[in-house]
Amino acid sequence: RIRSAPPPLEQRTPRRTSLCTRRMFRGGLRSAISRCVGALPGVVSPPGLPESAGECSSIFGPACSSIFSRFASKKQGGSSSNGRDSIGRRLGIKKYGGEYVIAGNIICRQRGFKWHAGENVGVGVDHTVYSLIEGRVHFTDSKNKYKPGKKVINVVPHDLWPAVLEAVQLKNAKKRAPVTND
Repeated sequence: RIRSAPPPLEQRTPRRTSLCTRRMFRGGLRSAISRCVGALPGVVSPPGLPESAGECSSIFGPACSSIFSRFASKKQGGSSSNGRDSIGRRLGIKKYGGEYVIAGNIICRQRGFKWHAGENVGVGVDHTVYSLIEGRVHFTDSKNKYKPGKKVINVVPHDLWPAVLEAVQLKNAKKRAPVTND
């Protein structure tokens, strides 16, 4: 079917002159221009932006202008740069002094060396201290006089545990004994 050429601009009569601006611009600029162009009898809207947008705005006035302002339909909420938190890493002592452990039991998880490895314990790549033998956990201070306060984790075999326990109790009793000045 062959279409005839559109009538001159002066003879064109708009079909939808009573539409309000809000209804005209629903769907964005392209649909607004195509509505304006489609409102003219015999004019087909091209796939891109039509060259006749200027003609359209001269017929319909500022309501069909290709430059228009759009208003917000929702109230803008504030944004925050914080609002995130990571899950706890479950670090710390898992087996305390005097507790029974078997080979492979994790004694403590840590970042860096808060507790150092002593006898019969191993250290993982993430500084986890674990038992190498079956026995009891024993915490001591470092014997190095240049590193006071350094905590060391050891695992004592069962047959040696009573002697170790007695020695520790004797040492603690001496610390608690009152000092006499003679």
